[in-house]
Amino acid sequence: MNEYMGISDKRRRGIILGLLLHALFLLSLGGVAQETADSLWLRELQEVVVTATLLPTAGQQLPYAEARIGPASFQRGQQLSLGEPLQQLPGLLALNPYNFAQDLRLSVRGFGARSAFGIRGIAVWVDGLPESTPDGQAQVDNLDAGLLSQASLLRSPASGWYGNAAGGVLNLQTVAPPEEAGGRARLSVGSFGFQKYQLQVGGPGWVAYGAHTRFEGYREQSRAVSSLFNAKKQWSWEDGQNLELLFNLAYSPVAQDPGGLPEEGLEAPGQAWGSNLAFDAGETVLQGKAGLKWQQRLGPKAALSAFGFYLFRDFSNRLPFETGGIVKLFRHYAGVGLKLSGKYSPALRGTTGITVLGLSDGRQRYDNLEGEQGALALDQQEEWMNVGVYHVQEWRPSAPWRLQASLRYDLNALGVKDRWLEDGDDSGGQVFHNLSPALGLFWQGWENIGLYANYAYSFEAPALSELSANPTGGGFNPALRPQQAHSTELGLKSSLGSMWEFDLCGYQIFLRSELVPYELEGQPGRTYYSNAGASSRRGVEARLALKPSGPLSGQVAYNYADFEYTDFETGGTQLSGNALPGIPRHWWAGQLTWAFSQGAYLKAEARQLGALFADDANATRVEGFLELGLHGGYTFSAGPITLQLMGGANNILGQAYAQNIRINAFGGRHFEPAPGRNIYFAVEVGW
Repeated sequence: MNEYMGISDKRRRGIILGLLLHALFLLSLGGVAQETADSLWLRELQEVVVTATLLPTAGQQLPYAEARIGPASFQRGQQLSLGEPLQQLPGLLALNPYNFAQDLRLSVRGFGARSAFGIRGIAVWVDGLPESTPDGQAQVDNLDAGLLSQASLLRSPASGWYGNAAGGVLNLQTVAPPEEAGGRARLSVGSFGFQKYQLQVGGPGWVAYGAHTRFEGYREQSRAVSSLFNAKKQWSWEDGQNLELLFNLAYSPVAQDPGGLPEEGLEAPGQAWGSNLAFDAGETVLQGKAGLKWQQRLGPKAALSAFGFYLFRDFSNRLPFETGGIVKLFRHYAGVGLKLSGKYSPALRGTTGITVLGLSDGRQRYDNLEGEQGALALDQQEEWMNVGVYHVQEWRPSAPWRLQASLRYDLNALGVKDRWLEDGDDSGGQVFHNLSPALGLFWQGWENIGLYANYAYSFEAPALSELSANPTGGGFNPALRPQQAHSTELGLKSSLGSMWEFDLCGYQIFLRSELVPYELEGQPGRTYYSNAGASSRRGVEARLALKPSGPLSGQVAYNYADFEYTDFETGGTQLSGNALPGIPRHWWAGQLTWAFSQGAYLKAEARQLGALFADDANATRVEGFLELGLHGGYTFSAGPITLQLMGGANNILGQAYAQNIRINAFGGRHFEPAPGRNIYFAVEVGW
């Protein structure tokens, strides 16, 4: 079987070579623009971009639930998946770190839990550019932990800022250009044939990063190979103008899918589902993205900024069934945005902006003849256009009070052109209009304690992949409609002396027309969607963090989630009162790091998930687990050269648990086993 199926050699080589040469040429222009001392303004504008509410507000004074992790979380002792550091963020549940054909699955307060693959229902932005498509789907297979320096998570539904499918906002920041020229190279090896090669070089105003990863896998049909390249170039001028070029290229020729298993498969985690072996399930991806950000200071209290980007994605997928079991997709995704930010008076400031995003997917399905491409079963062009206009306003009537309000209007126009007419013409289209408000109030009546309350509305339209999964044939599924959510939140943020931070919040969300997945008997492994009547979500999130003022640093985050259907009937069965699948009622994650003065560190991580259900009927209960990991490193220095040795062990207790749950999978195949005890080692040279 050709591992590189779906991407011709000529096109692949041409795309990669052309984009790499273009990126390297632009990086070489380091001396064209003069670097200025006005870097403080640049940092402030970058904060505007990455702050989830689009206004640069200190986290401890934000009237919404937000948390961040910094460089140490990404650079110390991480191995395969972004889920490892991100799981330390309160309110976020990370699953599926080991099945690279399905990508990392993230959920925030239940948004995203139903995703068949990748990230759904959470707006993902990287370096101030949207990573999520306008239909609400995101994949982060073009990123890697060694590339990132910061992640911030807004847990409140955020359609008032980001539009469709913003049940939360994950802002990721890649490593910044260093102040002095230098670099680092790292080699990592570990269990199950894990190998990773990383190289980062940079200087004032520019940085480039590359990585190559190979993983033989701990299950049959779980091999993965990927490479990525990322570059960033910044220019600044004395008139307060700043320009930033961003470039990313990722190629994964092999990402096999071992599939889900019945519960007894947890005791034999090395096996794959028979159909996944027979049909050679897996995917191949080539993706490139280039973006440009521009910022101009307009006097001392205002700034104008804009962005533009283009992304292509060449994707092939083999599913574990015959009819329509091979999917080929070529994506064009582009967008522009413009916003004006200003401080009108000591008590008033705001941001007004517009974004225009366009997505075009050419989708074909072919029969899967035991891993070989068969007859054409579907050929259609899918389009999605989004225009969003928003305004965010903050008013501070007196010192202890801060009021933030936002309002966004979204026009989403989508259509499908049927290019395979043997079963009739299934062309069509839909238009969704949405007005999304949000309002937050913060009060800091005491020096170290702040209280906040907010209301937010969010909507989530069915994604193109969900609409095109039409159980009646081609075209869009006409029965699907957007889900809507109304959220209220109460919280407390506190600094307990100079060493500790404490956050506590409670929330309640009411949803209508919740989108839920299911499978059909004749097509196991293919996910369809329907709307439930209504559901409610109530929860509590708490975080206690030890600031890194001494050798010790760490945090622990606890989450309680009471999510249930309040009105849901399917197939004549009443499911009202059942718990939403895929979300445990209790889970927590914590880490503790000891940084020794001699250049050594030791980090312990723990995560415990409670029991959850794998289906809407609550017939399959998935037991919880406790996962422990230990990581450490030591750094030697010799003049400008540093040598760092690192290593670690995961799943120290040898727990047999499901690292991913396939919701409503047919035949009880809900479980994707996690690996047993495993280790890794790494050596890094820096200069």
